[in-house]
Amino acid sequence: MPLQRFRPTSGSCKLCKGNLELSLNDCKTSLRKCPKCGQEIEALPNLSSPPAKVTKKPSVSDAKSSGFQVYKRLGKGEYEKQ
Repeated sequence: MPLQRFRPTSGSCKLCKGNLELSLNDCKTSLRKCPKCGQEIEALPNLSSPPAKVTKKPSVSDAKSSGFQVYKRLGKGEYEKQ
């Protein structure tokens, strides 16, 4: 469920520690006071990163050069180091 971040306009609070997250279903557009401490709050921008895109299929040689150990599956529960 998406969350919306808020902070008190005064900057800090001992009860909410200066940061408050509410689910979008719980927070209303008219939410002006912190439910924990009662101070006026302001919404913070959501800083989410875009999903990562894999542009190149990883190869065995790339994995080995990066320091990973590569195994080949022989059968059920059996692997061989390459």
